[in-house]
Amino acid sequence: MLDGKQGDLVRNSVYQKLRSDVLSCALRPGQMLQEKELVDRFSVSRSPIRDALLKLEEQGLVEVMPRKGYRVRRIDLSDVRDMYSVRHMLERETVSMMIETASDDVMEGLEAFRTLERAPDLGQWISYNRNFHLYIALNCGNARLARLSQDMIEEFDRLTYVSVTSSSDLSLDVFVREHGGIIDALKARNKRQAISQAKDHIERSRRRVMNSLETFSVVDTNPETR
Repeated sequence: MLDGKQGDLVRNSVYQKLRSDVLSCALRPGQMLQEKELVDRFSVSRSPIRDALLKLEEQGLVEVMPRKGYRVRRIDLSDVRDMYSVRHMLERETVSMMIETASDDVMEGLEAFRTLERAPDLGQWISYNRNFHLYIALNCGNARLARLSQDMIEEFDRLTYVSVTSSSDLSLDVFVREHGGIIDALKARNKRQAISQAKDHIERSRRRVMNSLETFSVVDTNPETR
């Protein structure tokens, strides 16, 4: 039997893996989840599985289906709009505070995101995109703001997945160029330009995602009827 510390580690491991699978669309929106199948997959008891599913339910990532189990929550268009409104605010603040507080060495670390290896797979691309925005958030000089931003940035993974996989003519080089513009403004410590570049970047993302979601089969356009 696991002691308290070991049990907490198991619970957190199961939760983190399931959350990652939902956000990366390895578990697709609308997919049913059964406790027994997850118990077999993770080789754990039902307790950490239930704990993880309850946490994901609280975050709006899964939903309970009475007498059926759990289901990965479909993407809610109204929630996506709300997410982008919050993302705009958080990105503006993290960019501004990074310029005010980050050392030159931290700014130089942005160069790692200037380029991306050729022909990355989707997982590598999503990781690159997430880590760029996380780098800014985690180096903004405000730990609480960084945590809020991190949670929001990670939630965007499956929106990125949807927009990239459903577009036939979207070049990933576009994202790299947009990131490069933000990097230039940050390293110049030009707050006005950096905020403007970040705002335009998020807005272009919003338009791409909303256009993709309008025809995507895993979108819940009327969540009130559930």
